[in-house]
Amino acid sequence: MSSSFSLDPAVPMSAAVRRATCAELDAACSGLASPPDRHKGVHEARKCLKRLRSLLLLIRPGLPDPLFLSTVDRIRSIARGLAPARDAHALLDAINKLHEKIEVDGDGTPVQNLKAWLHRRRKAAEHSLKGTMASDAVEALATLRPTLANLAVYPDNFSPVAKGLRDSYRAGRKAFSQAFATGDDEDFHDWRKTLQHHWRHMQLLTPCWPSELSARAELARGLSQVLGDDHDISLIQQLVSTPTLVFATPEDTVAFMKQCRQRQKDLRREAKKRGARLLAERSGPFVDRIEAYWQDAVRTAKTPPAVARPNNVVAFGEAGAVARSRASG
Repeated sequence: MSSSFSLDPAVPMSAAVRRATCAELDAACSGLASPPDRHKGVHEARKCLKRLRSLLLLIRPGLPDPLFLSTVDRIRSIARGLAPARDAHALLDAINKLHEKIEVDGDGTPVQNLKAWLHRRRKAAEHSLKGTMASDAVEALATLRPTLANLAVYPDNFSPVAKGLRDSYRAGRKAFSQAFATGDDEDFHDWRKTLQHHWRHMQLLTPCWPSELSARAELARGLSQVLGDDHDISLIQQLVSTPTLVFATPEDTVAFMKQCRQRQKDLRREAKKRGARLLAERSGPFVDRIEAYWQDAVRTAKTPPAVARPNNVVAFGEAGAVARSRASG
């Protein structure tokens, strides 16, 4: 988790937002600035862009709609430019992870041929990355800086954040119900997107109660990873079942797909248990509770700390009383 990805209750909301957005922008540019492991840098940059989108969604009620939509669209465009370089690696990681979890009988499964195909795809993505992909992204991020550095939330307090949090949390509860009502892969993927936003929103608001909200952020993050594994299996199934891509015999392909579906059932069973706990509270009481935490943190930040003085020092107003007491004694 990025330590700078948080909102400070001690400053006005607009200032807190600008501080967080510019820190993510700097981190994204740093990740793309030719590190020893360029792919790790691309991965870090994409995470920064996702955090920026979540932050903007949280404060959306306090922004003009055209500004919100255009800024999010620019961030998405930059992320799309970096996607091929990361996706090739992510799918290889996914097939390796799946391979560890399912039973494999003999060499007839599509796994080895699929991995070879993904390695070729990764090599092509690496070639693109060595070109202008990263430098184009850095240039696009530079043009985005003035917008992020001048963001202003109206009104300049927690109320837009409360509305944004309520909308996002409510969408997550609805997506949870929809996914298990239909069982559709895309509905589970949509639920995962809402969880990623919720996880990052809890990161942003963690300073108002670190122990509780950081734990909640980790719960949402863990659930998002379970659904990420589910989505990866969906993508692998799509590849294996593509008519123009033959990775194994029809019989072996059918057996492999059956194993994939069983793994998804296990993941979704776990996701349902975790989701029911994470999203048990209704949106109104949940947001009211978080807002109460925030307002208390604001009051605490504004209260000057008491200054202790040594026992042998008295305040000026007390000096006369002390002297008169000694004289009368």
